[in-house]
Amino acid sequence: MRTQKIVGIKVVIASLLMFVYASPAWPGGLYISEFGDPSQGASGAGAGVLAQDASTAFHNPAGIMLLEPGKNHWMITGMYVDPSMEFAKEAGTTVRPNGSQPGGDGGDAGVSTFGGAFFWARPINEKFGLGFSVNSIAAAALEYKSDNTVSSANNFVGRYWATETELLTINLTPSLAWRLNDEWSLGVAVPIQIGTLDLNVAIPTPPGTLPATDGNATISDGTDTSATIALSVLWEASDRVRIGAAYQGENKLDFTSDLAATGPGGGAIPVPSAADVTIPFVQTTRLWGSTDVSDQVTLLASLGWENWGAFDNLLIQTGAVTAALPRNWKDTWKVALGLRWHPAGAWTHYAGIAYDTSPVDETDRTADMSMDEQLRLSLGTNYLMSNGVSVGGVLTYADYGDARINNGGSWGTVVGSYTTNRILFLGLNVGW
Repeated sequence: MRTQKIVGIKVVIASLLMFVYASPAWPGGLYISEFGDPSQGASGAGAGVLAQDASTAFHNPAGIMLLEPGKNHWMITGMYVDPSMEFAKEAGTTVRPNGSQPGGDGGDAGVSTFGGAFFWARPINEKFGLGFSVNSIAAAALEYKSDNTVSSANNFVGRYWATETELLTINLTPSLAWRLNDEWSLGVAVPIQIGTLDLNVAIPTPPGTLPATDGNATISDGTDTSATIALSVLWEASDRVRIGAAYQGENKLDFTSDLAATGPGGGAIPVPSAADVTIPFVQTTRLWGSTDVSDQVTLLASLGWENWGAFDNLLIQTGAVTAALPRNWKDTWKVALGLRWHPAGAWTHYAGIAYDTSPVDETDRTADMSMDEQLRLSLGTNYLMSNGVSVGGVLTYADYGDARINNGGSWGTVVGSYTTNRILFLGLNVGW
C-alpha cells in the first residue's frame, strides 16, 4: 500500500510539472505585448519614445516629461482576445489510450476573453513627473477538447501535458520620471505583479500496468505577488529623432495552490492538500527609436531581448516532495518596425509588423505551449476631438507558427503541428 501511495504521488507531480511549465505561453516567451493603446497599432514599434499619451507611464516612464506639464493625462483601454489553436497529430504519435479509444487532436484549444488597461501620467513640474499603470503582461486560457464519442473523459493525445489552464497576471506599476536637461530624461518604476493560476492535467497509469481510465490532477486558486525594478531613459537626439531604452528585472511568482487528484480508474490518490508552483517572469531589455521623415510621417522601430534561457526548469513543491523538470528554453529576440501617419486634421494612423524568435525547439515543446516563432501585423487609428479627448481602435493579427511537437516519454510520444495557431487582438482606447 505504501508503494502504491509513493507511485501515485510521483505520477501526480510529474504530470503537473509537464503541464504548468508553459501554461502562460503567449508572445515572446510568456509575455504579452498588446494592451489596446495606440502603440499596439504599430506592433509596439517605438512604444517607448512616442510619449504622446498616458501609456508612456508603462512603456517608458521617462517619456512622462514630454507630456504637457502640470496636467493629468489619462488613458483607459479595452480589448477582445480571440485565440485559435488546433493541433494535428502525425504518424509516430503513441499515447496510452483512454480505455480502448485512440488519442484525438483536441479540437480548438483557444478560449476567447476580454481585457483592458489603465494609465495615468502627470509631469509635476519641469523636472519631475509621476505615473501609474494597471495591465496584464502575461495571461492564458487553454482548453483541449475530447474527440472521444464513447467516453466523457478527455482523449487528447497530449492530455498528460495539458487539458485546461487559466493564468492571469495583473501588474500595478507606479513610476517616477526625472528630466536631466533638454535632451535626456530618466524613469524608474516598481512593477508589482499579482498572479492567479488554475489548471488540470490527466494522470496516466504507471508504465508497465494495464491501461485504465485516466486519473486527473487539479491545481486551483494559486496566488502570489512579487515586485521588481525597472529603469528607463529617453534621449531627444534632435527635433526629429528620439531614442529610448528600458530594463526590467525578474519577477518570480510562487503560486501557493490547492491540490487534488484522482488516480487511474477513479481511485483516490493520497496527495498533500497544497502545492507551490514557481514560474519566473524573466528580465527584459528594450530599445526604441523614432524619426520624423516629414511633418506627417514618423518611422518607428524596436529591438527587444528576453532572458528565457534562465527558465531552465519548473519547480513544484508539495511539502513532502520537491520536483523539477528541465525544459531547455532559450533567450528570445524581438524586432518591430512601424509607421505613424498624421495627416492634416484630427486623425492619426498606425501600421506595424513585429517578429519574435521561438523560445523552445520541437523536441522540448509540449501541448501546453503552442507557440513558435511569432509574426504580428497591426493597424490602428485615433481621432482627437475638439474637447481634447482622443478615441481610437487597434487590431493585431499574431501568428504563432506551426509549433511542431516531437517529444517522447514513458507515457507516449506526441508528434504533430498546429494547423491553426493565431490570436486576434481587437482593442479600443480613450485618452484625455
